[in-house]
Amino acid sequence: MHFASPATKSDTHPSVSKTETPRQEDDNSVFLGESSSLRYVTEEPSPAGIPLERRNSFNLLRHAVPNVAKADAMVPEWEAERRRARMKALQNEGTFSFPTTSVRLELLHAYFRWFHTHFAVVDEPDFWKAHDSSTVSPLLLQAMLFIGVIHCEESTLASLGWGNRHRAKWLFYIRAKDIYDATYETNKVTVIQSLFLMSFWRAGALLEKDARHWLGTAISLAHTKALHRSGDDNDETLSRLKRRLWWAIYVRERQCGAALGLPNRIRDEDCDIASLTQSDFTTAFSSSPHDSEAQQAIAYIIGITQLAVFLGQIVDAGYLPNLTFNPGDKDRMRDQLYKWKEDLPPSIQLQTETAEQPNFQASTLQLAYNNLLILLYRTGFIIDENGSAETEGNVAMQAAARNARIVEDLLPRGNMGHAQIHVITNLFNTLCIHVAHLRRSMGVNRTLAEHRAKLCLMGLQELQKTWEVTNWVLQLFFRYLDRTTAARLTMEADDVGFSSAASRTPSGRDSLGPRSHPTPKLPQIEGTAPPAVQLPAPWNGDLGSAPWLGATPWSWSTDEANQYLFTQIENDFAFGEGGMQQWNPEEVINNGSLADFVHSNLNGQ
Repeated sequence: MHFASPATKSDTHPSVSKTETPRQEDDNSVFLGESSSLRYVTEEPSPAGIPLERRNSFNLLRHAVPNVAKADAMVPEWEAERRRARMKALQNEGTFSFPTTSVRLELLHAYFRWFHTHFAVVDEPDFWKAHDSSTVSPLLLQAMLFIGVIHCEESTLASLGWGNRHRAKWLFYIRAKDIYDATYETNKVTVIQSLFLMSFWRAGALLEKDARHWLGTAISLAHTKALHRSGDDNDETLSRLKRRLWWAIYVRERQCGAALGLPNRIRDEDCDIASLTQSDFTTAFSSSPHDSEAQQAIAYIIGITQLAVFLGQIVDAGYLPNLTFNPGDKDRMRDQLYKWKEDLPPSIQLQTETAEQPNFQASTLQLAYNNLLILLYRTGFIIDENGSAETEGNVAMQAAARNARIVEDLLPRGNMGHAQIHVITNLFNTLCIHVAHLRRSMGVNRTLAEHRAKLCLMGLQELQKTWEVTNWVLQLFFRYLDRTTAARLTMEADDVGFSSAASRTPSGRDSLGPRSHPTPKLPQIEGTAPPAVQLPAPWNGDLGSAPWLGATPWSWSTDEANQYLFTQIENDFAFGEGGMQQWNPEEVINNGSLADFVHSNLNGQ
């Protein structure tokens, strides 16, 4: 089945056909902010004469584009011809083709069940109307199918017939990317929606077009369309969609930036867009906004947006270069988080006292909340060797303990793999706290810390079914542990599917950790005598002589292993988002069988 395909070879019209969308935005005007001098030469009153409540009026910053400057007028004929040729080539390659109706519907239902309830970046009723009439944007549809294949059932993957989940994701992603690169879609809101969805492609650690690449492009385009500013379009439904879309980008940018330890590209001081409210979801879902499931989704989206604002404040206050937490700021943020939790609506409260199964969205929201407390108080926990309840480090410890209990409640339901990608960050931060506690504890406290760390590993194992978490991050994690701690965790790891991560050292080509000799398989029984090794000289604190720069972790003394582990918790594992997939598009060039797979006729009829 085809949706709004480009012109065929027999067509003589000078341009390809365009997508019909339910509500076309106004592309005949541009947004120029307050610093532009144009606002001083228009016929509008001068800024000083504008009442305060109207000074940031949306319409005052919009300017009609002269006809000669419109995009179509700027494209020379030779460029238009090149674009038409590119459209025909993409059509011949199957870029505008889609799976059979039954498979396509299964993928879309997976999208709306597991993703749309966390990021409502389309109006579901409008989408189904456009889908049924075959007028939905091919760019948007391929991007939505890319998300759908992340969350679909194994039976849907088998019906799709495109190999494993990762390869199927790549095919939908690369089709969306090709359509975007060809500048086929002209509706800017549709392009921003698609770019946002494409940001969930998990490229390799050294690849350029990763999540941050697509997010950056989405942010740039969203800025030019003034999604970050207050003010409404003439169409209130479109205004609500834009607000939801902007806040989804904001949440994703905050989570991704913090996870990778990279700067945020959205500054709060540049934005005056209104916060999300219940009314912004009037047309977001096919079901009534008053239905219980819709109420949970709305409460989750509003709640995670508020937490994203807190996340940015926490990172700015304590994790920017040359900054440490100010005690006053830390206490203020903690109190704001406590109040946020108290003010949550009943539909998203985590009720653990009832006999009902835990609310999935409430559980993942609480994981994000506890993660912020860990970020606030993690340093105090690492410094406090005694783990005293009177110290602020106990806040991080209790937050990590609550996260472990949430994971323990979620695992039996079998749907934890459908949690959003930021949960990976939450579990890694939680895991590191429990491992640090395990290393310093004795008796029952050590047993509890071990149990909680294993729960985190089991949760990550579930998440790898959709997000491919393992690979070099868990390999790196186990390399950072002393052999006693690693052995305690490996016994359970083998049972739940992490034996390869715990027992295999990544090669120098794939690992971001220190290059070393092959690591022997970790002992399965604690107390087994390790082979005799030559211990390095004690570390004197000089980074240039740090033992991990040239020695394998398995030859360190206990003190050195402890010191290195704590360093990594504070640095490398501060916001670790997860792992790198084992396969990427670059391998197509050097892998004949993979190239045959990619270029074979896989298009649905």
